[in-house]
Amino acid sequence: MNFVAVRAHAGSRLNLDAQEGQPADSARLTVALCERGTALTAPVGVVALACPIVGSADVMTAEWNVRLGKADISAGDAQTRHDIVVSPRGACIVIAGTPQAWSALGGKGTPGLQPASMPFPAVHRSVPAFTRRLLQFTRHCLKEGNGVSGTHFAHQLACVLDEMQCGFAAMIARCPGSSLSRKKAVFLRLQRVRNHISACAHEELDVAKLALMANYSVGHFITTFRAVFDETPYSNVSRYRLESASTLLSRSTLGIADIAHAIGFQSRSSFTRAIRKHLGSSATQFRESAVAFSHALDVEHGIHENLASIIPRFARSPWLSNEPK
Repeated sequence: MNFVAVRAHAGSRLNLDAQEGQPADSARLTVALCERGTALTAPVGVVALACPIVGSADVMTAEWNVRLGKADISAGDAQTRHDIVVSPRGACIVIAGTPQAWSALGGKGTPGLQPASMPFPAVHRSVPAFTRRLLQFTRHCLKEGNGVSGTHFAHQLACVLDEMQCGFAAMIARCPGSSLSRKKAVFLRLQRVRNHISACAHEELDVAKLALMANYSVGHFITTFRAVFDETPYSNVSRYRLESASTLLSRSTLGIADIAHAIGFQSRSSFTRAIRKHLGSSATQFRESAVAFSHALDVEHGIHENLASIIPRFARSPWLSNEPK
C-alpha cells in the first residue's frame, strides 16, 4: 500500500486523477494538506475524503453542494465528480483514491465492515476525535515524503475509517444479500440516496428518481430503505428538514416563515405543526430558549475568563502564602 503526500499551497488547483499522483496502481492513495483557497477536483472513479481542520470547505457536485465546518468529514462517491473548495481562511485534509485503493487498506476487524474498508457516501458532522487522528496521519505522510508505503500507515487509516463508520455495521447487516460483499453493495446504493437526500432535503424530491438512483423499483426501494434505515424515504427527508430548521432557529435571525420556505415547507402552518411535533415546543419558544441558553453560556464563559485572570494575582498575594507576615 503506497501513499502520495501532497501539500497544496494557498490558491492552487489540484486534480486528483492519475496525473496528480492517482495512477493506475490501485493500491495508492493521495494524501493532500490543502491551504486556504485551494480548489480540488475528484473525478468520476475517485473517492475523496475531505476534512476541514481550520475554517470551512465546500463540497460540490453537479446537483448539490454542502458546506463542511471544522471537524466535519465528507466521504465522496466514485460515481460522481466532486469539487472541493477550501475557504479563504481555511485548511483541509483530502485523502483520495479509487475504490480498489480504499479496499486495499484492509480493516481492523470491525464486524459488518470486513473484509475490506471503504468509505460510504456520507457527511459526518462534528467529529473532532477523528479529525485529530487524520491530521496526525497526514503529518506523518508529509514527513515521510512521496511514495510512503507500509502496513502501519494503511492500518492507521483503516482504523480511523472503520471506527468512523461503525454505526453503518447494523444497517449493512439488515441489507438483502447472501454474502457480506453483496450486502455492502446494496448499502452503498442506499447510502448514496440517503446522502443525496441530506444535501437536497430543502428541495422537492421525486421518489421515483431516488429509486432509480438505488437501481430499484419504487415499491422495492421504499420497502428496502425502511428495512435498512428504520424510516421511510419521506420520513428521512422530513427529519433532515427539521434538523436544519433547528439549526437555523438557534443560530440565525431569519423569520419563521423564511426558515419554513428555506428548508422546503410549503407553508408556515405546516412547518409550525411539524416543528412542534419534532421539538415539543413552538418554533418561537425553541428560539427563545436557545437564545437564553446561548446567553447563559456566554456569561459563564466570561466568568471563567475573569476568574482565570484574577486567580494568578491572588496566588501571588502574601495573604495566600505560608510565609510569615
